[in-house]
Amino acid sequence: MIRPVPFATALSAISAVFYTLCALFALTAPSLFLAFFQTWVHGLDLSLLAAGAPLVTLPRFTVGLVTVTVSAWLFGAGLAALYNTLSEAREVRA
Repeated sequence: MIRPVPFATALSAISAVFYTLCALFALTAPSLFLAFFQTWVHGLDLSLLAAGAPLVTLPRFTVGLVTVTVSAWLFGAGLAALYNTLSEAREVRA
């Protein structure tokens, strides 16, 4: 059995750290960052870099950090609950 709240909290904390590391990557090596993520996000516009538009701004970083963290927590809680439900159902059948 997975306890949903600790699992979701751990997942959201790791997601927040990863999101922050990605933002630092974008700030320190923007062209490498865009080239790397272009393989994941089809159609990522590399002209953003040429146009001089900042990839990371404080407002966008803050909104992104909050939404990633909350989404990860909700995903973790749902995953743990579903896992527990399916585990219990399997034990009943066995």
